[in-house]
Amino acid sequence: MNRILTLAVLLALFSSCTVYKEYQIEVYQPGKIAVPSETKNAAIVYRNFKYTNDTLLHFYKDDYRLKKAKDDPANLDSVLVNLTMQELAGNLKSHQTFETIHIFPELFKTHRGNKLPALDFNLIRNITEKTQSDLLISLETYSCFYNEYSSTADMPTKSNEVITAAVWAVYNPVEEKIIDRKTMIDTIFWNGYDDQGNYQRKTLLPPRITALKIASQMAGENYAKRFFASWQNVNRMYSVPPLPDFASAETFLQKGEWDNAILLWKRYVGDDNGKIAIQARYNMALAYEMKDDLDTAYKWLSTAMQLATKYRSKEDIKRIMHYQNALRKRMKDITLLNQ
Repeated sequence: MNRILTLAVLLALFSSCTVYKEYQIEVYQPGKIAVPSETKNAAIVYRNFKYTNDTLLHFYKDDYRLKKAKDDPANLDSVLVNLTMQELAGNLKSHQTFETIHIFPELFKTHRGNKLPALDFNLIRNITEKTQSDLLISLETYSCFYNEYSSTADMPTKSNEVITAAVWAVYNPVEEKIIDRKTMIDTIFWNGYDDQGNYQRKTLLPPRITALKIASQMAGENYAKRFFASWQNVNRMYSVPPLPDFASAETFLQKGEWDNAILLWKRYVGDDNGKIAIQARYNMALAYEMKDDLDTAYKWLSTAMQLATKYRSKEDIKRIMHYQNALRKRMKDITLLNQ
């Protein structure tokens, strides 16, 4: 077997053992809610709608066993909703989204149903006129649930989490238009590890009520981000075929030394490297995105797509298309931010 054929066989074997990993980056994204330019004042209300099966506020799970909470305050739902709305209002004020914000957490009585219809615009106008507000932000429904887990071999420390679920809506009373309607489900997780992944033996986890309050505040903060430009964490993928150069490039990647990683990946971008070239070109796109050269990043994705199409590699095509869509969106967002 000659050298070229041997290399081709090895590359084919290596490509089948490629490992794909996530790399988290921060991107600056514009607000997703188009608030009319003449809007100065906003009212925030709690719709107080509960789905028929939403009955577990005073329960929690302990290692997947459902238990009834003891000594819960009777007004726990009101406390958590107030924290959510106050956090939303605080974030909107700090970003000067509105001049004045009115908060009405107890305007509606609790009502239940299987479907959540939009508010009637006659009612919306009545609220906004009395409060002299230009816009109505409604927390349509809110629920949260607490779980706690014992330590295991894989997780040597206890952990807990809160899952929050909220439906938000923004109503324009003048145009009788729903500007935004968004369901947001988030999970806030605590364990004995710090942000760098180091185990902290003496870490104290927040007790249930405290955890519910923290998660509720984060629910309000997360929705506020839809109103203004902000930094957001997103995940990108990169590939590590079992070749020494790719392992070395990953080390440079983790250090943020992108030029060094590029030098190693660039050795494999040629067509004669077969499917390995798809992975190399894909990684080159990530490197140039991190260098803020999005045009070059997109060009590398296009060349990766050409080769993936040639080899009819469905998984590679799917992965590249996903990255292309994300990159196009980021390029569009940057254009909006620069206008």
